[in-house]
Amino acid sequence: MDELLAEIAARLNVTGAQLAMIVDGRPVEAVAGVANTELGTPVTPDTLFQIGSTTKLHTAALVLGLADAGLVDLDRPVLDHLPELRLPGSEAVTPRHLLSMTSGLDNGPYADTGRGDDCVARYAELLREIPPVFAPGTGFGYSNASTVVSGLLVERITGLTWDDALQKRLAGPAGLAHTVSLPEELPYHRLAAGHDPGGKVVRPWVFSRGLGPSGSTLCSTAADLARFGQVMLEHGTAAGGARVLSREAVETMRTPHVEVEARWFAEQWCAGPYRKVWDGVAVYGHGGTNLGGSSTLVWIPERNATVAVTVNTPSRGYPFADAVLTAVCAEVLGLTVPVRSEPDPGLPVDAALYTGVYETCDTRYEVRERPGGIAVTARSGGESLTSDLLPLGDHRFWPADDRLGGMHRWDVAFVLGEDGRAVRFLNGAFAARRRGDLNG
Repeated sequence: MDELLAEIAARLNVTGAQLAMIVDGRPVEAVAGVANTELGTPVTPDTLFQIGSTTKLHTAALVLGLADAGLVDLDRPVLDHLPELRLPGSEAVTPRHLLSMTSGLDNGPYADTGRGDDCVARYAELLREIPPVFAPGTGFGYSNASTVVSGLLVERITGLTWDDALQKRLAGPAGLAHTVSLPEELPYHRLAAGHDPGGKVVRPWVFSRGLGPSGSTLCSTAADLARFGQVMLEHGTAAGGARVLSREAVETMRTPHVEVEARWFAEQWCAGPYRKVWDGVAVYGHGGTNLGGSSTLVWIPERNATVAVTVNTPSRGYPFADAVLTAVCAEVLGLTVPVRSEPDPGLPVDAALYTGVYETCDTRYEVRERPGGIAVTARSGGESLTSDLLPLGDHRFWPADDRLGGMHRWDVAFVLGEDGRAVRFLNGAFAARRRGDLNG
């Protein structure tokens, strides 16, 4: 596996990477490249990488562990525990909505609220003036803000910070010795720095503790991620036999709650992970990327397997994970990973259904008619990008310019309202509410 990993890393300009698999209880690990080009330190199996939004699985497991203990009801309003959380439209939001990305909360700003123990609560305060994208339980919209609120719920119920709850209620019992969220713990571990595709170290080290529950801070190894995946695979027990989650909690994590309109990112969403179907087999997981690293974790119950990948070239993280998973699933698990659907320029596009202005808290999308179809202009932070949208059918499109998805390569989609016109635009996972017509 080392040669496979090294070949894919070289082909995709990845500086350093890890692969870990556990199949039928047997672990396999591989590493490639260097952790820091300035120091020349090699990647080892215990080198920590920033894992980004894969962290959301850890936060989901914490919430489900509280449900196991009878400390939270997944279907009671979050305001029962967080009465001060008066977000627009939040009265009906439940923990299940938060975990399944059906809360309707905007993705939220990428903001740093400091290093104190109350930084998660301070981040939640930033959400008070942001309108919801849709009513709770009526759609899908991937949301960092939802997961931060889940983290705040963990803090309120346990009386611990999210970081301490992570260690005491999850990482410790599951035997995840190389899973660390606080910067003061990092000097005691080997650490991979983020790199650009040219192999240059990325500065600064971005660390927003307020966004920690959603993926800003957590560092881990591919091996620890694969062990964590075993908890969801082995009916809630860790590799050493410790009970971490109940069978009911694991089943909740495997139960689809909503269909995802932009299908390349995910087909359905459960209470924590996405669900896809590869070669007729259900696959669960999550990926994540921030400026320092990228990771992907999947678990496949029908194959009794977990697979995890980490890299320190975040802009190449998802293509790298796709290539590794495609190779590993074919060689080891006998699964064929689906290939991307190609647009069909012959499909008719009724531009009137989609044209208009769509907004999140930090991005404005303007969808216009173009000859033979539609195009979108995304405006954020003083920058703009225009891309033609190539039809895939079922109100889905593939951006002609892959930069529309940032570090992601995915389709976009529209959700139609009762009048037959679009009420939401999904840039892959992220949902934007319709603001009005182009001239409104």
